[in-house]
Amino acid sequence: MSMDHNYIIEGLGYRLRPVSLKDAEYIIKVRLEDLNRTRHIHSIAGKIEDEEKWIKEYLGRKGDYFFIIENRFTDKPEGTVAIFFEKDGSVEWGRWITNKGSFAFLESAYLIYKFGFYDLKVEEICCRTNAENKPVVSFHDSIGSLKRGIRKDYFQINDRRVDACEHYTDRTHFENVMIPIFLNKIVKIYRRMLRIYLGEFTFDHIGIAVKSIDEEISKYLLEGYELNDALFEDFEQGIKGQFLAQSGCPRIELLENLEGEHTLDPYLKAGKKMYHRGYYVGNLEAAIEFLKKSRAKVISSPKQSVYFKKRVCFLVMPNMELIELMERNENDESK
Repeated sequence: MSMDHNYIIEGLGYRLRPVSLKDAEYIIKVRLEDLNRTRHIHSIAGKIEDEEKWIKEYLGRKGDYFFIIENRFTDKPEGTVAIFFEKDGSVEWGRWITNKGSFAFLESAYLIYKFGFYDLKVEEICCRTNAENKPVVSFHDSIGSLKRGIRKDYFQINDRRVDACEHYTDRTHFENVMIPIFLNKIVKIYRRMLRIYLGEFTFDHIGIAVKSIDEEISKYLLEGYELNDALFEDFEQGIKGQFLAQSGCPRIELLENLEGEHTLDPYLKAGKKMYHRGYYVGNLEAAIEFLKKSRAKVISSPKQSVYFKKRVCFLVMPNMELIELMERNENDESK
């Protein structure tokens, strides 16, 4: 049974995809990038033909899943990780190394646990770390992994034997203890990546489809909302709109069809008032391409907005929700 598998595990900022022969050069590069970090693992000669031979042997092994960690914003590799069945019946994850300075370490660990518990449906996953590798041992402690203890002389690292520190977790512990720890940290990293690659990705408002702004607006004024700019008409989009704001609440955009237009008809006929969510982005093209990778579909290409005085774009997300992206750079004044 070949392990030339086709599993792809998508995360927020990163994905895991199967290793192939074409990754030999990258694997050598990341292994040799920082010898201070990699001194705790087996050394390699750095020859592509040797790495390709190893990968070919791996592809013929049973119960071994080896992944490249890819950045979902750039589609470039930033590390490797694997999960495999040991001869003693245990399931271990390892071969874990990331580019120096990469944010991938945390989410890649989270994704390999998810793959093991939910795709492979194993009962317990362990990780055996060179006990001298204090940063990685500390990492496992920080994510709430359980510690089984020290295995004496477990690894042969080059010309000497070293101890292994063994951490483990079962699915219940992963779900109840580790997932909250992981997600709290991963979301923070993801938001930082959004700023780096998209410039900004900030929630601004909720668009609400109404038959008549005049008839609807009093309900929101009663709830404490106030007018937030003048009524506007956008003939390109076939709507007119009114923004409302209230401290501590999302900004609201009431939207009505212009006379003779039918932009909002599908929502009004279906009785759906929730029309879209609006987000400011620093790099509109980059944001569109990133969301398309997440299976979003562009339904209205970038065009100038009467209200925002910048380009806007509408996309349908995989869950069928509509979002609006509004272009804004650092020097723009916010609406």
